Amino acid sequence: MLGTLSFQNTINHRWLKALSASVALLAAMPAHAQTAPEKNAVKQSQNTEGESAEVIRLQTITLSAERAAKNLLDVAMSISVIDRDTLDRHQVRDIQDMVRYEPGVSVDRQTSLTNPFGQLNSFNIRGVGGNRVQILVDGARVQERTTDGSRDFVDPFNMKSVEITRGPNSVLWGADALGGVVFFRTLDADDLLDGTKPWAVETKFGYDSFDKSFRKQITGAAEAGDFKVLGSFGHMSSSEPDMSKARADGGSWGCPRESIWPCNKAFPMDTDAYNGLMKLQWNPSADHEFKLTGEWFERNTDVDQTYDSGAANPLYASMPAYYSFYYQNESWDRSLKMQRARFALDHRWTVGASWLDEVKWNISYSPQKRDTTSNQIRNYSLLATPRREKRIQIRNYSEDFLQADVQLTSSFDLGQTSHKFIYGFAGDITKSNYDGENITTNLNTGVTTVALRQGFNFPKVETIRADFYVQDEIKLLDERLTLTPGLRLATYSIDPTQDGDYVPLEGFDPEKTDKTRLIKRLGAIYKLDDTYSVFASYGEGFKMPTAQQLFVSSTSIGATSMVEVIPNPNLRPEFVRSYEAGLRGEFNRGYFSASTFYSDYKDFIRGLQPVPGEADKYTSDNVESVKVWGIEFGGEYEVYNNVFANAALSYMRGDQRVDAGTEKTPFDGASPLTTVLGLRYIIPDWNLETEFIGTFASGVKRRADENAFKPSSYTVFDAYAKWSPTKHIDVNFGVENIFDKRYFPNTLTGYANTPETSSVANVNPLEMQVAPGRTFKVGATMRF
Repeated sequence: MLGTLSFQNTINHRWLKALSASVALLAAMPAHAQTAPEKNAVKQSQNTEGESAEVIRLQTITLSAERAAKNLLDVAMSISVIDRDTLDRHQVRDIQDMVRYEPGVSVDRQTSLTNPFGQLNSFNIRGVGGNRVQILVDGARVQERTTDGSRDFVDPFNMKSVEITRGPNSVLWGADALGGVVFFRTLDADDLLDGTKPWAVETKFGYDSFDKSFRKQITGAAEAGDFKVLGSFGHMSSSEPDMSKARADGGSWGCPRESIWPCNKAFPMDTDAYNGLMKLQWNPSADHEFKLTGEWFERNTDVDQTYDSGAANPLYASMPAYYSFYYQNESWDRSLKMQRARFALDHRWTVGASWLDEVKWNISYSPQKRDTTSNQIRNYSLLATPRREKRIQIRNYSEDFLQADVQLTSSFDLGQTSHKFIYGFAGDITKSNYDGENITTNLNTGVTTVALRQGFNFPKVETIRADFYVQDEIKLLDERLTLTPGLRLATYSIDPTQDGDYVPLEGFDPEKTDKTRLIKRLGAIYKLDDTYSVFASYGEGFKMPTAQQLFVSSTSIGATSMVEVIPNPNLRPEFVRSYEAGLRGEFNRGYFSASTFYSDYKDFIRGLQPVPGEADKYTSDNVESVKVWGIEFGGEYEVYNNVFANAALSYMRGDQRVDAGTEKTPFDGASPLTTVLGLRYIIPDWNLETEFIGTFASGVKRRADENAFKPSSYTVFDAYAKWSPTKHIDVNFGVENIFDKRYFPNTLTGYANTPETSSVANVNPLEMQVAPGRTFKVGATMRF
């Protein structure tokens, strides 16, 4: 769906003083020329005759769809562009908050006691998520999600823009982009420099009542001769989310927990996140541009898991035969560290030859890791010989990417047709490593035991992707018809045999896997006239199973460590064929895009399914087929001078067939009808912009399991305001869920109407999935 065209803990006392002083200083400064808007922004004309200022709508530009700048309405696929102004105006907190107004795109939050860090998982696009959505930062990959992991490695607060492609764009950005692509673009020096002076500084602040998060960011840019430099550093502090609409009694599930910690509370949590960005740009001539980038992201979360501290653990209270598992917690501290670094060198060469227009190449190295530590003191008071234990659990997962990309562009005319070829090579070497270790010390005897290869353990793996791609943009019929065929030769090599220390389960020795597949794409746009056009596209995607799905070997999952997770070396790669068609219109005062899609997945992979006939054994398996179809709409229109109405809509329906010949059942990933309607009023004379947004969501009617929990329909309203008292200051305000509505998101899956056991209700209460109540946001941006 097309993105809407947009317009321009405790708070630390030192930051408050700095903010107040900066506002006072800037308010007293003389006004300078306003920074030129980006191409996908809205420009306000100058008022020279006492008339009200006019708002001029400019085209939205996408850079990721075709690996080149294109008008969003001239691309034969559905893409949302969330620009920097929108990120600031809505004071976007995280990737879940970022897609709040993107029907058909969602991000879920983990709330289980086994993973209490409140982290976000991954994007879900058109019903599929996890590792089926490609996440890129300036073209560099973000690590895959493991069973106990997350892909929340990007802070959108300091990004230039985010582009969300719905459906596979596998030819240009990787065969494994089955569900879509989320492409983050970082800032460049030109985003701050306005040409009036050789330097610029920008500071940003933001506060969100949902998790009491306080953000501060400082960014500077300068130019001298052929060089430009940008530097940025930011910090965010937050606490546990405020689940104000969740019920302490557990709602329909009830709450088996001790009263010390009810079912509507997250554990006490402290989070500190940091981001840094450095860019050095050198333009030795008009034809060459070199760019050296260093990026760093780190988030540290500490949790005091006070539940059942000093109180009986109800999990085994009624199980006398398992007294050896029955204990009291004296303390339980857990920590999570997520890190992503990126070092990249880019070069753009405008060749200008008759057969070659441009060459771009990029090489990058990006180490990423997710480390968790649990430090627990247990008191086994019911044993014949009571004992106290100190238990340390370590679960570390890392992926290190070495990537290279070479892109060439050639354009020429052939007869009555014009051609623009984009072709090249994209490859990476990824080294994955999972370490699981348990260290147990008997505090009575002082004896320490160490158990290795714990958790969702699998060997060190080297994955090599080496792909060649080509795409031709063909214009014919006086450029009324544009055809875009493309091919990608995708190759995978997954090698788990280099880990000499790995001890697999008996009968499951890991073996090297190699696959090659040709991926195809075809897009078409036909302009009916200067206003309306129709488009259609066909795309494919191909994804290998993850290293964990292929090679996981563990006998220590679950509270009693009696659950065995076994690998499935026979997993087949996932494959999708996706079809889309639609109608678009572009007017002086607005635009719209309406489309329908159909995605046919083969060998869809499910994680941790019971092994038939094997008690307490789980593995990953393939589903015969998953089919999802839906409709999408996006548009905006200036209904009155400077009053803009916008709409976005998504509806999906899906079915799955587990095995050939079995009955079809609903596919839970397909979300019901969701509509977002907005009204924005720009008052240029006052430098004020107000926005009112309503989300209208239908309830869930279909689930594969008749006992599945089905969220009801709901309506939620939000409001935002942006005020610029000077050309150097923007102040943003927001209220989300104005009427404090209690509701479950209609994208929620995986919960039953009634919990399977009291243990399930204890570990992962349904109430913790209730959406946030009324929350407030405030932020400010100051430019020097």
